[in-house]
Amino acid sequence: MNLLTEFTIFIISIFILSKASHTVIKSSVKMARITRLGELTIGFLFLSIATVIPETTISITSVISGNFGIAIGNILGSNITVLLLVAGLMGFIKSVNMTENTLVKLTHMLFLCSLILILLMLLNYLSKIIGLALLFLFILFNIYSVKSKITLGNIRMEEHFKLIPKLKISVSLLKTILYFFIGITVVLISAWFAVNSAANITIGLNIDQSFIGATILSICASLPELTVAIGAQKEGHIKLGLGNIIGSSLTRLTFVLGLVLLVSPFSININLFTVLVLFVLMSTILLWFFLGSFGRRKLDRMEGFILIVAYFVFLFVMSIYLIPI
Repeated sequence: MNLLTEFTIFIISIFILSKASHTVIKSSVKMARITRLGELTIGFLFLSIATVIPETTISITSVISGNFGIAIGNILGSNITVLLLVAGLMGFIKSVNMTENTLVKLTHMLFLCSLILILLMLLNYLSKIIGLALLFLFILFNIYSVKSKITLGNIRMEEHFKLIPKLKISVSLLKTILYFFIGITVVLISAWFAVNSAANITIGLNIDQSFIGATILSICASLPELTVAIGAQKEGHIKLGLGNIIGSSLTRLTFVLGLVLLVSPFSININLFTVLVLFVLMSTILLWFFLGSFGRRKLDRMEGFILIVAYFVFLFVMSIYLIPI
């Protein structure tokens, strides 16, 4: 097929992928609210995983088809997009003030993200063993979340062994679950077309695969998260907005990257993605700085503006390094 056909397939695929991803994430949020799981740690963990379904699908599809640059670029690029663009727009549109208790828990997660990135930079190749180690870290993240009682709602369950509230099966819940699985199915199909057309475009234009993975595909996969985050912020659900952004960022670096390394038939040379890793580290530390004791412990217009500018700097640097002149 010629480039025009590939571009057409790519544009249609990412449009459908974005819509389907939005359906998956909105359905996840609705299920957490209907079942009241948002009041429990299991709701926080469920949404952290559900939010990264688009990136997981794109990355694993890319690895299976041999497009490793798109896979790693999408994982790292999505974190950069969420931590800089999405969080920045949240702060710029409406001030995000964090309570001390919530703030400490979120900064701990950002700190762990930073440590993971530093460890990845010290390694030359990421193998299946590293993938297993990242999945183990994801389990530790879940244990920490449970012990810290991190939730998405204002109500906490004080009973020690009461993990799931009483659930009433309603038509609304069944409809939401149906939309959730339909959305996942469409995400899987559209991701396959998007990845394959993106790979052909990179070959035709002689562009580094990680550029498309870290920019166009990551923005597409993050748009639904942006919609949910801003919507939750306007409703006053700060934990659902900023909390899910940070939780999903850690999930990408552990769960998604771990799965990709396990599926990959070869070890991946992380040195090929140094620029991306450095920007993810910078994004994490920058948000950590704003929310921690060194900053104002909130996201306001000033912090939001800085994060957004940093994202456009990222796009500029990527265009210089990964697009041949």
